[in-house]
Amino acid sequence: MNLKKFTRSNLADLRPYEVKDVPYRIKMDANENPFDLPKEIKEILASELLKHSFNRYPDPTAKELRAKLSEQLRVNIEQIVMGNGSDELISYLITAFGRDDARVVFPAPTFSMYEILAKVAGVEVRSASLTEDFDISVDKLIAELKSGGTNLVFFSYPNNPTGNCFDRQGIIDFLERDDTIVIVDEAYYEFSGKTFLPILNQYPNLVILRTFSKAYGLAGLRVGYMIAHPDIISEIHKVRLPYNLNSFSQKVALKLLEHSHQAAAQISVILKEHERIFQSLAQLDHIHPFPTDANFVLFRTEEDADSLFEHLLTRGILIRNLNRPGLLRNCLRVTVGTPEENNAFLNGLF
Repeated sequence: MNLKKFTRSNLADLRPYEVKDVPYRIKMDANENPFDLPKEIKEILASELLKHSFNRYPDPTAKELRAKLSEQLRVNIEQIVMGNGSDELISYLITAFGRDDARVVFPAPTFSMYEILAKVAGVEVRSASLTEDFDISVDKLIAELKSGGTNLVFFSYPNNPTGNCFDRQGIIDFLERDDTIVIVDEAYYEFSGKTFLPILNQYPNLVILRTFSKAYGLAGLRVGYMIAHPDIISEIHKVRLPYNLNSFSQKVALKLLEHSHQAAAQISVILKEHERIFQSLAQLDHIHPFPTDANFVLFRTEEDADSLFEHLLTRGILIRNLNRPGLLRNCLRVTVGTPEENNAFLNGLF
């Protein structure tokens, strides 16, 4: 039987998000927090684990976790919905608002899942190239909007992989349109300190995404959340899978919020190491690092990026090779690691 006859023709050219399985000693490619959960938190969780009822379904709306976030963010609990990572919430947004007249628009290069999830949902996709200094071109993006239709415009803020925060007024220009829902993905907010949250209630078409995967070090447990107008949240609940966030992830995220000083201490170290990596790279004649507001540094090498990537890999150091024609030509991205990992990376450049 030819099973291809059952597949969707509009997915024929879609390339799945691929995580290559390569051997490494030091992992600095995925923008993860290099520090594991603090021992104090693990001891608390170990005690909670013995009392946890794994045979029961989790709280379907993660009410206790949302209440804590509501308190810390100073927003109404009805403005928050939890997800199994931000990816799931991006998918829900496209599913809920991806009408026949809808279009997903984003600057490029950016986080690849915006395009992948839109294509999976069968929603039209358009992108507009960033400027040479990695900022958005408002005019180019506006030209890609669907006239007379519904537009979902995604901004990674700071942007991945470039690491910079886009022009704020440029994003507000889209918020002031009545044909556009603007999604600001603040996955790296804890490192940048820059957010659109203070103007959330001014713009009912503003959606903010955040995650516990980066600063809080919960990449392995997949916890993300969305902050938006209650009417948007209501539509998300219509398409949200029941029990989408498991009970253990809810408990761990809650404990991290209750002991947020632990994450703050790790963030402080990461930011100091980020500056050290940037300054060290800037001193090398053949390397140009770009200023970033995240927990990674994008840099361009005057030599062949593929060769440098392989050179580091032979030393067991895995970073992200972004080399491709255009704005990311000869570019590589390194995630800030522990001080020891960062030393190994910098020494490995020679």
